[in-house]
Amino acid sequence: MALTLRVVAPLVASRMAKTYPISSGEALGSEPLLPYLSPQLNGNRLLVGANFASAGIGILNDTGIQFINIIRMFRQFEYFQEYQGRLANLVGTTEAQRIVSEALVLITVGGNDFVNNYFLVPFSARSRQFSLPDYVRYLISEYRKLLTRLYELGARKVLVTGTGPLGCVPAELAMRSPNGQCAAELQRAAGLFNPQLVQMINGLNSDLGANVFIAANTQQQTNDFISNPRAF
Repeated sequence: MALTLRVVAPLVASRMAKTYPISSGEALGSEPLLPYLSPQLNGNRLLVGANFASAGIGILNDTGIQFINIIRMFRQFEYFQEYQGRLANLVGTTEAQRIVSEALVLITVGGNDFVNNYFLVPFSARSRQFSLPDYVRYLISEYRKLLTRLYELGARKVLVTGTGPLGCVPAELAMRSPNGQCAAELQRAAGLFNPQLVQMINGLNSDLGANVFIAANTQQQTNDFISNPRAF
């Protein structure tokens, strides 16, 4: 599971997006997004957007501690802010703010907080600290802080995806399911997390007075694909 934070800025010609990207800016009719740290991301390429994603990280800073050189959320936000400074140097502060406010931001995070934290090892630190329902509530409260920070940084069109069916991921099946059935506890975790994520987003939008954040039910989409692949 990986986090994705992508900023897809409108092109200079104001070609507007008709859908949201899943893997690249090509879904928007624009150039593919480059990683923010790519040396090729400069000049007019900044106008297309950037990919700030890092695999293995989570909502919590202690998620993914077994990985080296991952870029945690707070650092991704710093890069996002830095990106805006570089954009302002290119087109001016006012235009940079407009581009960011009209850009589409995709953020996917949360799954790793289960598979690479709470359920990483038996009797993990977080599982000793929290029951699963309490842990989910804690994650949601911390996620709200991240989304609020994203709003403070100028994002106004944010697609927030929940977790997929965590217990059905091939790696988890191999480790946790000798009979090939989806891992029950991970499925329960996703079932608790996703509805609360939607509720949190609705509450945050209400507090902001605008529909800044849009929730995407990736768990249901995946389940639909598995149960009826011909429909896709």
